[in-house]
Amino acid sequence: MPSPANWCAAIAVLCLSLLLAGYLYERHADRRERAAHPAPGRLVSVGGHRLHLHCTGNGEPTVVIEQGAGEPSQLWWAVQDRVSAFAKVCTYDRAGYGWSDDAPRPRSIDDRVADLHALLGNAGLTAPFVLVGHSYGGLIVRRYAEKYPELTAGLVLVDTAEESSLFEPAVLKLYSRMRGMLGVVRVLARIGVLRLLARHFSLAAIGFPFVRAVEYDAAADDLSSVENAPAWMRVPRAPGAFGDLPLAVMTHGLQFPGPFAVLESGWSDGQARLKSLSNDGELILAANSNHMIQNDEPDLVVATIRRIHSAAQRGAVHP
Repeated sequence: MPSPANWCAAIAVLCLSLLLAGYLYERHADRRERAAHPAPGRLVSVGGHRLHLHCTGNGEPTVVIEQGAGEPSQLWWAVQDRVSAFAKVCTYDRAGYGWSDDAPRPRSIDDRVADLHALLGNAGLTAPFVLVGHSYGGLIVRRYAEKYPELTAGLVLVDTAEESSLFEPAVLKLYSRMRGMLGVVRVLARIGVLRLLARHFSLAAIGFPFVRAVEYDAAADDLSSVENAPAWMRVPRAPGAFGDLPLAVMTHGLQFPGPFAVLESGWSDGQARLKSLSNDGELILAANSNHMIQNDEPDLVVATIRRIHSAAQRGAVHP
């Protein structure tokens, strides 16, 4: 009869074999899926890695949509289809997401802004741009507008937090816990567990938007960039910082669910301060929406983008 030590060794070998099999399965399935579903847009080099850019429609200024943390660009394609009826509109995947290459981490918010700037320039898109930022993406487009006011024709901020609420200790603690959870999910993704589950369940319906580990790495790094933001970035900007730039601030009307309710502290005051960044700012309440306004009230989002786009066409006055 085998000794307990032999049983333990056999179990360890079996576990390692299963982990290796899962890892090899995931790599093979990922290559096969990418071959079967090529990028709908184009891959643009931004120096060291490439980003996937998907543009549709015609008409200047070009609308550029920046998604939130842990969000693939596909979440905005339905809105993009409708905006393309009156403007050229582009979505893209940040490094590590979708069809884009991965990039060395950790990466700061300014690293992401540099990627966006290089992407738009290297893609040959004509500036200035109307920038639409959802949630975390609002930090990126606001920073872009600060660094490149001459390239920015208008801003639409879709349920994006202002500094005084985003950098609250309770919010940063929540982000830290979320990163820990993403680390566990990343391990499951790396050994093929999520891909196997996706054959039988809708992972998105239970809060898992990806099957690939690299995308969970990218999502965790999005959160890390907020936690590690420098002190100067945590200070609310002064009223009128964007001069007369056309600006729309869209905010949810339904409270954040569960642990995300911690973001509600100071949220309304912060949204008013975001509006005041421009002398031509407006605050829009999406009364029937939670955080994903583009899903809950897409008509309102499209109408807002159209209004800012029209204002930009008439000629924005930059600071």
